[in-house]
Amino acid sequence: MAVCKACNAELPKNARLCPKCGTKVYQPPKNIRILAIVGAVIAIIGGLLPFIQNAETVKDAYSYMSYLNNKNYAYPNHEILWYFFMLALVATCIIVVVKKEVFSIITTVIAGIIFALTMNDLKTFLAEPQYTIGFGTYVVIFGLVLAVAGCFFDILKYRKTIQYDTRYFTNNKSTWSRMVNHKWFYLMFLPVLIFILLFNYWPMLGIRYAFTDYVKLPVYVGIKHFHKMATKDTYFWMAFRNTLELSILKLFLNTSMAVIISLLLHEITNIHFKKTVQTIIYLPHFMSWVVVAAIFRMILTTSESGIVNQILVNLNIIEEPVFWMGTNETWRPVYYIINIWKDTGWGTILFLATLSGISPELYEAAQIDGANRWNRMRYITLPALANTIITVFILNLAKVMNLFESVFVLMNDAVIEVSNVIQTYIYTQSFSGVPNYGYTTAVGLFKSLVGCVLVLGCDWASKKVRGRGIV
Repeated sequence: MAVCKACNAELPKNARLCPKCGTKVYQPPKNIRILAIVGAVIAIIGGLLPFIQNAETVKDAYSYMSYLNNKNYAYPNHEILWYFFMLALVATCIIVVVKKEVFSIITTVIAGIIFALTMNDLKTFLAEPQYTIGFGTYVVIFGLVLAVAGCFFDILKYRKTIQYDTRYFTNNKSTWSRMVNHKWFYLMFLPVLIFILLFNYWPMLGIRYAFTDYVKLPVYVGIKHFHKMATKDTYFWMAFRNTLELSILKLFLNTSMAVIISLLLHEITNIHFKKTVQTIIYLPHFMSWVVVAAIFRMILTTSESGIVNQILVNLNIIEEPVFWMGTNETWRPVYYIINIWKDTGWGTILFLATLSGISPELYEAAQIDGANRWNRMRYITLPALANTIITVFILNLAKVMNLFESVFVLMNDAVIEVSNVIQTYIYTQSFSGVPNYGYTTAVGLFKSLVGCVLVLGCDWASKKVRGRGIV
């Protein structure tokens, strides 16, 4: 807690004036400098891109990791240097985040030294006329320059902060001292940290395979897979379009139906009947998608056991049974209906919680003023729900790319054009024929990047609507 220099009164966080004496409070700059992190991340990305590129074809390329393994060059079989280079840049990001800027310049310079040492091999490679310097080299240089500049500014800022402000803070123990004092808490956290590193961060090293042809052994091919995705693979773009269409429309329908059902449930006055209805509409959420798909296949089948077709034929609405889940025109409406049936009940929980928080006095006052049921819902209920609706929509929008299980259990080869999404596309490419894990990793990386953009956009929208982010 900071204290005022004039009266020694405790200051609230981010206070500009002392609440006791009115003295202006010096606000030190934040210790974290985004420039250093951005530069380190750019250098990490550059370490995955082609360092040496054939001018004629995108598939003939070498990375910072792979060109060092050639026995004809000065550093044979030194793939470990690439790992040290990446590790130093990751360490820079971590050190800056934990506000130990004095040490961040060390790890950044180490990364630069490793990069400079290995650049000697470029002369030998570039002696062959078909090779040119790949843009990965320029990306790494640009990233390192940014990272060094950011770390240097952080050090200057850190010294300035120490010179003027640390003596006015009562809790000025070092991070290491606080860790020693709370060592048992850190020991309790250690198993969780190890689990996260092993199962969440260690697999991220597999990103490098997006730049390889991985059939039997990984062979670096640069941006070949991304070039193929962008220019040649029509099935990928079909899956990408289907993912957005299915996810976004499903999100609109599920959210709308959840709001409507919440409003209807809120109008029920008999508490026992209301709880019974809630229980019935919640139950489908707890059924697995495999069971749901089996149930609806039996209901919608063209055989005599298909209830829907038999009813429609008997009512003379259709002349013969329709293969609802086997035609492009009917598969998507059926998919949306099944999703509404399964997930809408569970989605009403937040809206019902919001409705229960509305003061009954508002309804009583509106009723005295002559407002009917529709006007009370229009002017009281819906405005109270608006913020919750926007929040739920924003949070779910960040997950639109994670569409797999519901589509996978309901799709078939007859409707592949309207049902194949990115996740199912990756699955079929990985487990059919001779899989190229490098290409499927590239598709997965592209999906992750799109998801990251959506999450950041939703976080920005959440700050505008709710005043805080989604995390």
